[in-house]
Amino acid sequence: MFLTRSEYDRGVNTFSPEGRLFQVEYAIEAVKLGSTSIGIKTSEGVLLAAEKRSTSKLMVNDAIEKISKDVTQSVANLALQFGDDDVKASMSARSEWPEALPS
Repeated sequence: MFLTRSEYDRGVNTFSPEGRLFQVEYAIEAVKLGSTSIGIKTSEGVLLAAEKRSTSKLMVNDAIEKISKDVTQSVANLALQFGDDDVKASMSARSEWPEALPS
């Protein structure tokens, strides 16, 4: 039985007849599409920084969405959307720490 490409790209350790790992290749391409970001946790707080790439004025920038008044989340322009879990986590944090986040 001959397996098609889609049958070889289901597992990270499934090689195609050509010796390719499609899941690894897909991950490498996804990394190229995203921007660099870093998070640093210290005893006094958290620092988050992200690369801002220059974009065309014709491009709609909808990858950064607001979770709550003080919290935003940015994602690569893939098929990712906010789920209920993000909003629930924000609401849970707000009830646990009622003071506003520092600006």
